[in-house]
Amino acid sequence: MIKKYSLSLLLLLLGMVAQAQTFYEMSFNMPNDDETFLGLIIYTDESDCKMRLVSARSIAENTVYEANYTCQIENKKDAEDIGVMYYTPTEEGMPTLIWYWQKNDLSDLSDTPYIAFDLDDSESWFAATSFEEVSLANMDEEYVSQFYSANEPEYQLLMGAADVIRSQASTPLTIGGYDSPYGDTDSPTPTDQAPAFHLIIAANTMVSDIGPACQIDFNNVRSEFAGVAKCLGMRLDEALVVGNNYSKDALFAAMDNLHPGSDDVVMFVYTGHGFRFKDQPDAYPNMDLTSTAYEDPTESYASLSDVFKTITSKGARLNIVLSDCCNSEVNITQPIISSNSLFSRSNTSFDRNKVQQLFLRSQGNIIATAASPGEVAWCGSNGGFFLLSVIESLRNQISVMRNTPPSWEALIKNAIDAAAKKSESSEGCKKQNGVKYVEIKR
Repeated sequence: MIKKYSLSLLLLLLGMVAQAQTFYEMSFNMPNDDETFLGLIIYTDESDCKMRLVSARSIAENTVYEANYTCQIENKKDAEDIGVMYYTPTEEGMPTLIWYWQKNDLSDLSDTPYIAFDLDDSESWFAATSFEEVSLANMDEEYVSQFYSANEPEYQLLMGAADVIRSQASTPLTIGGYDSPYGDTDSPTPTDQAPAFHLIIAANTMVSDIGPACQIDFNNVRSEFAGVAKCLGMRLDEALVVGNNYSKDALFAAMDNLHPGSDDVVMFVYTGHGFRFKDQPDAYPNMDLTSTAYEDPTESYASLSDVFKTITSKGARLNIVLSDCCNSEVNITQPIISSNSLFSRSNTSFDRNKVQQLFLRSQGNIIATAASPGEVAWCGSNGGFFLLSVIESLRNQISVMRNTPPSWEALIKNAIDAAAKKSESSEGCKKQNGVKYVEIKR
């Protein structure tokens, strides 16, 4: 049965909800007495997730239920060949949330979970009634007060954050003479005075084994950082080395055609196969620029470090070079594994001022990759663990719920740590440990 906590006790036990990224609402009915529960899930990543749970009866009794959750992924090697994701509460008496999907289903995870109070008794599991994402901008006092008392710090934080989101949605941002209303899809083209965001993505979406995951990476990265550029009123300059355009020549042409201004941002992202030579001293991988398994990657590749040197020599204010690929000896690769997460492609809880601090008020160079020498990099139904973690970590740093300034050093470190946890918590994976170099100043 669900364990109860008084609101006064929770005030002592809980810290501020300082890093929330995505909110989900879930409801379910208890089979024994038909009591209906409504839960508010605050999700940052697989290792940082909590839920508050209420019912009409508990609200009348001034009682609320709380649990922190940890994630575990399993691959069921049976006729169904399915993946299962468990969100297990750290507190006794709270429900476990269970999702499952076909191993080859790479669609977003959006179905309602199953509820379990006894994992060993699968006959007692039952489906939740509803499960959906909730926008912070749509949270009002009546809604939040179901889960938090007005004198709780979390209540004040949520209501204040919602006010910021609603305010910045209607406030124009002026950069370089360009007014860009947040969220306005009909915004005019930025003027030449606005700084540019140069986004170069190389994604091996055509390769037979990990191509689908690379396509998801490509979609996520392009959407996320094109959105950042739009939010900040920056000119977006894309070079997309993908699909039939995926080749060494196309990548080198993108490098040659890169001419950033001194106040511009350059971001390079690679997703695909990677490798290293046996006697290679460089800690960063080589990018396999072949598109089929019938080509020799050692005849068509580029060093991530060489790309970094080329980009940083161009003179932009901020340079970011990322890769999600293996860093093991050539021809040692891993296919997509059965994995998933609660990651949302939308981002409705960011603070535009924090986005400005990261992308407009920072100067320097960053290079980071998914795995250390000798390691493979894992990918699942939401794409590569590292790039997914980068986006989650970015949203953590720019969250309106966060009460500390954003930091590129923390962003990259947290992404590497989160990717390591994703690999560690997924059955059949060996832990991956990323490599980074961050030199940033305000």
